[in-house]
Amino acid sequence: MTGRTIVAIASGILCLVLPASAAAQATPAPAMLRVFLDCPDCDEEFLRQNVAFVDYVRDRMVADVHVLVTTQGTGGGGLSWTLKVIGVGRFQGQDRTLTFTTPQTATSDERRREFARVFKIGIVGYASDSSVATELNVTYQPKEAAATEGPVKDPWNYWVFRANGGGEVNGEQLSSFRSYRLSFSASRTTAAWKINLSASKHSSRNTFEIDDETTIESQSHSWDVDSLIVKSLGPKWSFGGRANASQSSFSNLDRSFRGSAGIEYDVFPYAESSQRSLTIQYSLGATHFDYRDLTIFDRLTETVPIQTVNVSLGLRQPWGSVSASGDVTQHLNHRDRWRAGVFGSADVRLFKGFSFNMFGNYSKIKDQIGLPKGSASTEEILLRIRQQRTGYSYFVGFGISYSFGSIFNSIVNPRFGGSGGGGMMIIMG
Repeated sequence: MTGRTIVAIASGILCLVLPASAAAQATPAPAMLRVFLDCPDCDEEFLRQNVAFVDYVRDRMVADVHVLVTTQGTGGGGLSWTLKVIGVGRFQGQDRTLTFTTPQTATSDERRREFARVFKIGIVGYASDSSVATELNVTYQPKEAAATEGPVKDPWNYWVFRANGGGEVNGEQLSSFRSYRLSFSASRTTAAWKINLSASKHSSRNTFEIDDETTIESQSHSWDVDSLIVKSLGPKWSFGGRANASQSSFSNLDRSFRGSAGIEYDVFPYAESSQRSLTIQYSLGATHFDYRDLTIFDRLTETVPIQTVNVSLGLRQPWGSVSASGDVTQHLNHRDRWRAGVFGSADVRLFKGFSFNMFGNYSKIKDQIGLPKGSASTEEILLRIRQQRTGYSYFVGFGISYSFGSIFNSIVNPRFGGSGGGGMMIIMG
């Protein structure tokens, strides 16, 4: 862009310095800027309608810039956005990164408008070296000066509280279902400390009328209280402790109480977590169990010392995203009682127009000490209101996507988009 157009961003002012050289003006500008937007959470239709000075393409290999967007939750319950604008082709090596945050109280419309504003700032420098350069303009909307100088005092001291509740009722002539759920959380996040507190309760009931004389009812209920406190120990280390209390009719738990402490190391600095992370965590603690019914080991109560090792990898790069984790939990008083699991997901663009995604989990289970003694009834098995013995569990999902044809389509046409069908509608007079 040197010698053609210079873009400067400072104190909220966006300036375009257009070339004065007659020779430069005589040089034909390249076609409209091609942008590949890599953002699963963005409202692309809104951007096509409101940021119309670029061409949106479906393949990064034909783009001039690749805009890679990642988000992370903030301590206040909002979102921190990172836009990495990656130059491709003639803009190779001309990258820039922009960040902004949206508060918890922001509506979806406010979030997409703020994203569009920052998005325009990120790509306008590249667009000024295209055929639309002479049609670009600059606006400046200064904010009102603060009434008082100095840092703003937070009356809540960084604490954020949330309360949720909901329920569901459905049925037909011979069956019915109803459930409700409640939850509450409080969190405080600073650069040095992270505190999370949460509580939840869930209850459900099914009724099935088999015939005039037989009715089957099933109920399940659970609650959970959890707390986590983490202290930062530098750019790559942290130390934390967790405490938990819970109850579950499905898991034969009348009460359980757990406490643990651990340390975590990130191979990459935590500041790069939106792009990459590789963490190794070790924790040590104990859990006390009070069971509803006598277990297969003839116990109604017991305390178990437990250690856990977890390794997690997360990558978000221009070619796609990958996440994987593995953990092993072992009872220290019975080393033969343990559980190991692996989880992975990937969404990778292999070549032009073709992408592959998959996710899966596998767990080897050798620690089911709370199973109730005796066999389960047919109703308990079919309605899944009682946990069964198993040696493993798994799930796998995958998909492929291939698109071809025109790479240019910035037109938005919402006609018949609100009917919710997507099929054919026939109107007969």
